[in-house]
Amino acid sequence: MVARSSRDTQRRNWRHHGRECGTSDQSWRGLHRCERRGVETQTGPRRSRVAALCTLFGAFALIAPFNAVTSFAAPAINAAETAANFEAALNAYQDGKPLQALSLAKTSARAGNSDAAVLAGHILRKGEAGSVNLTEARKWFEQGALKGHPDALVALGEMGLLQQAGLSHKDSLSYLLRAAESGRTDAMRALADMYRTGQGTQVNKAESEFWLRKAAQSFDSKGAKALGDSLFETDPEAALAAYEQAANAGDIEAAYIAGVMYAENYDIRPNEQKSVNWLRMAAEGGHPAAMADYGLLVYQGVASKPSQKEAAAWFQKSAQKGDSEGQFLYAFTLAKGEGVTQNFEEAYFWVLKSIKSAETIQGSDLYDKDRETLRTGLEGRLSPETLSRVKARL
Repeated sequence: MVARSSRDTQRRNWRHHGRECGTSDQSWRGLHRCERRGVETQTGPRRSRVAALCTLFGAFALIAPFNAVTSFAAPAINAAETAANFEAALNAYQDGKPLQALSLAKTSARAGNSDAAVLAGHILRKGEAGSVNLTEARKWFEQGALKGHPDALVALGEMGLLQQAGLSHKDSLSYLLRAAESGRTDAMRALADMYRTGQGTQVNKAESEFWLRKAAQSFDSKGAKALGDSLFETDPEAALAAYEQAANAGDIEAAYIAGVMYAENYDIRPNEQKSVNWLRMAAEGGHPAAMADYGLLVYQGVASKPSQKEAAAWFQKSAQKGDSEGQFLYAFTLAKGEGVTQNFEEAYFWVLKSIKSAETIQGSDLYDKDRETLRTGLEGRLSPETLSRVKARL
């Protein structure tokens, strides 16, 4: 049925990945994220109160959650009252009462509680108590930053990246350096991107890789994945090690890349079993391209005993997630009746979907001719009424 090797499929998917990220290099090498990496939520709260704050702040893409354990609140005249005000502010915030939370947070912050200062800054920056007030938010974040509060430093770093409240990229670099030096891996990743792109500083690839290594050494899977992207062109073996570290931490994109690298000869000794293992992990994790590639390995009997039924199931999952190659492979299995009941109408639907999906990818595609051959063949078997009905479904 499908005469292609998994390596052909993987090469196709890698080429697509490069185009989707807007890289001009058609070989897809030297991958970088297509967007500026923002400062992201750091996980691993160590106390129940911190866990509650992480739940609240986890909804925000760029400001990291509180970490009350690392706060540096100055002694207050009445420490118990200050702490009580912060707890009351936090409870009010959780109960959907941002105005009350802001008032209590400000009271606690004025008495020296840096967690409260960060909460006040956050509410003001997001406009949750009414209108957005970036200038005042900056003031409260700066109060927390004076005492070394990592969340305040991260928030100011993010505001600098976005050039909010008069903060610049250079300000961002300064705040993120302090946050990174305190152990914040999200700040390390943001710094790496700033050094890579030259935001607030000179482009410095070595410094960028330094911070990615620091993040990876701190068991940050996103940092390890980014380090792999950075090293792929110059040091494939080191890149593979970084991808495997990220994959072991659950990063399915890194698992997919590692699987491809073990299948292809990218200065890496091919290892069929490792390739299968990583592709299986990525497929089971919901990676659309990996589902198609792993299904092909199942079909060919590389991953296990040959199973047309299991392969078709993987092709279907990939197709439903929008992968153009998965759609083509599923269409082919439907047309041939391998692993599924033969159904020319459904096969025609999925080959049209595959063609449409492939049109969103710039440049020629490895399977364009195969798609057209399958489409033409199916059109010769279906009635004009059926063809019209299928096209109406798209």
